[in-house]
Amino acid sequence: MNGPGKNLKVSVIKATFTINQAVVRLSATRPLNVERAVVAADIPPHDHDYYEVSLMVHGRCRHHTADGVRELEPGAVIVVAPGGVHAFSRPRGVEFINLYYLAEWLAAGWREYWTEQGLVPLFLAQVLFRRETQPRPAVFRLESAAAAAAAAELAGIQRELAGERPSALFIKAGVLKLLVMLSRASHDHRAELAAPVWAVVHGIEASIEGGQPFDQAAQLRGWGVSADRASRLFRQATGLSPLEYYQRRRIHHACVRLLDRAHTITQVALELGFADAAHFSRLFRKYAGLTPRAYRAKYA
Repeated sequence: MNGPGKNLKVSVIKATFTINQAVVRLSATRPLNVERAVVAADIPPHDHDYYEVSLMVHGRCRHHTADGVRELEPGAVIVVAPGGVHAFSRPRGVEFINLYYLAEWLAAGWREYWTEQGLVPLFLAQVLFRRETQPRPAVFRLESAAAAAAAAELAGIQRELAGERPSALFIKAGVLKLLVMLSRASHDHRAELAAPVWAVVHGIEASIEGGQPFDQAAQLRGWGVSADRASRLFRQATGLSPLEYYQRRRIHHACVRLLDRAHTITQVALELGFADAAHFSRLFRKYAGLTPRAYRAKYA
């Protein structure tokens, strides 16, 4: 967890380095990672390409975000969304357990998670909806029994990941159990979706999973307002138009299928309703920032 640089400047929270794939080492067979990290020196402001969930198990330190400085002690939990910036200073015997995960993998079937208040806003919304330029890290504290339970769950996931052939079902069940525990303990439940917006999100997800074409008029019909008004309300809630959200989620579904090498890129494109592999590749690059082939190679 130690990063470059010795001097911590906290007057402005601007990232000086990024926790990226070279650090977190995610893959198709291990789409999440758990590691213990000892903090022996100040860590300058940095951001993340992936969600990071940190549980402090030992020591004390200061945690810096754009919202100010907070003293952390054992039981503290930090949730940093992609793009979030934070820093640490004055560590004294500090040890964290860090969880990183590939959000598009975790988001498969995410509608089931919505009933757990706070889970989606805390642990997936930055990837599902419009990305904030610098999302604020969430910080809260677990009571000792809950902290011990969370640490035990993380240890179980870590042991499974260390095996030769980790079970995707085991690690996904473990991480979802952990995130439910944490979302229940957090009072930072961020913005939930209003019922009409949720209905459209639900409908879009169902159309993708069912291989049906996107029908925006049908998706917005139940709002009781004009289609333009409904579309504006959807954008206000998610930062995306219904069509943009549909395309983003199609790419997320494509990401999950690309992790399985049993599917060719052309098969993934056709299964998700793209006209051909070239059309799929163009849209994938637009939303994911790289080609399908490069994505697959990144998590080989």
